Amino acid sequence: MTTVPTPTPHFGTVVAGQKLSPDIVNSIREAASKTGVDFDFLVAQASIESGFRGNVHASKGTATGLFQFTGGTWLHMMHDYGAKYGHADLAKSIKLTAHGPVVSDRQTEKRILELRNDNRLSAVFAGEYAKLNAAQLESVTGHKVTPAELHLAHLLGPSGAVRFIKAHNINGNQSAAKVAPAAARQNPELFYARGTRTAQSVSTVYKNIQDKLNVPLRQVAAIEKEPLRPALGLSDNLPRRTDRRA
Repeated sequence: MTTVPTPTPHFGTVVAGQKLSPDIVNSIREAASKTGVDFDFLVAQASIESGFRGNVHASKGTATGLFQFTGGTWLHMMHDYGAKYGHADLAKSIKLTAHGPVVSDRQTEKRILELRNDNRLSAVFAGEYAKLNAAQLESVTGHKVTPAELHLAHLLGPSGAVRFIKAHNINGNQSAAKVAPAAARQNPELFYARGTRTAQSVSTVYKNIQDKLNVPLRQVAAIEKEPLRPALGLSDNLPRRTDRRA
């Protein structure tokens, strides 16, 4: 097992205008080490998903926690990876059906969903989900997944991301809200022009996601350079940034 050093108590790094606390750094760093997903991508994703706030709840929909997992996706992740990360009993309580994952006992389901506020578990599940999504997207698209595509998969699910990517390649001017109506209802600030109900195009939404990711990706890349790297408590055995892809 990789030994992860503790960051200094005076940590105060700001990424994309948001303070990155020692707890969040530890959670994401450990997730990168355990899953092999790039640290800087996970930081960037947490930045735009929750602003590094582990207790935040989406104003629309069920998304919660550091990486804003919906209830259904979290149950899937717990079913598939819960035992790997110390929750075998909860993983066994989840049954996968044609209509999605279900838990027969309401109290147990509540316990599982509340764990979305556990920053470390949210981060490792985000890493595992990114790996899973990358494999699925690459098998369909035939190219190495990009950060924007990987974030789309987190937002829309892998099937929804494939549909969005195909729509982007065929006709980027079409309405993004029509391509992903459920996501548009839950994320109106992304799919509609600010303060209006004017739908953004697929190309605009894709570019906005790229731009939002690029800010923290560039900043973390700079922080990772020596001698600033120790400020994040990063050890040399952590997966280093290559092409910023999972």
